[in-house]
Amino acid sequence: MLARFITLVAAAMFVFAGMAIADTEGHAVAHVYLVVDPNVSVDVISGNVNLGTVQTGPVDGEFIFRVDANVEQASFCVGVTHLYKGDDPTNPEVDPIPVDYDAGSDIRPTDANPIEGGAYNAAYTEGWIEQLFEGWMTEYITFESSQNGYFSQDVYVTAWWDQDDPEKPQGEYSGWVGFWAFIGDL
Repeated sequence: MLARFITLVAAAMFVFAGMAIADTEGHAVAHVYLVVDPNVSVDVISGNVNLGTVQTGPVDGEFIFRVDANVEQASFCVGVTHLYKGDDPTNPEVDPIPVDYDAGSDIRPTDANPIEGGAYNAAYTEGWIEQLFEGWMTEYITFESSQNGYFSQDVYVTAWWDQDDPEKPQGEYSGWVGFWAFIGDL
């Protein structure tokens, strides 16, 4: 009988020896990744520009915009409205001071050049309306930053108007200048 008991205990030990006993700790690791998308932001630095005074002739203004992007190339265009007396684009009695369509608009980033030997002057290509103020919008010009892997700098825009009416009623005339930045393929 004792021999039989010892045999059963030995057999049980042999069977249970191959079974796993519960662990008191464990862990696993997962690989994680994230893709940062290209992005761009635009802000206006000079939001209210006094163009001075004029009797007749050309008028120009310089506007400063800030562009911050996580890419080296960015494309820009400009919208410029005519200047309306009394800030009223609905007044049919006084013609606006027109945008100088032939002059286009200059776009000059502080630390970038137009790609492929392009020009800094953007030609007007289509109409633009901002808050009922009519005007023109330019073509896009693509610039490459001289910064290392990003485009964070001020961009100077010059626009021109032509006050060609010697009998234009005196007073204040106003309008808008818009600026667009685009990254990626146009």
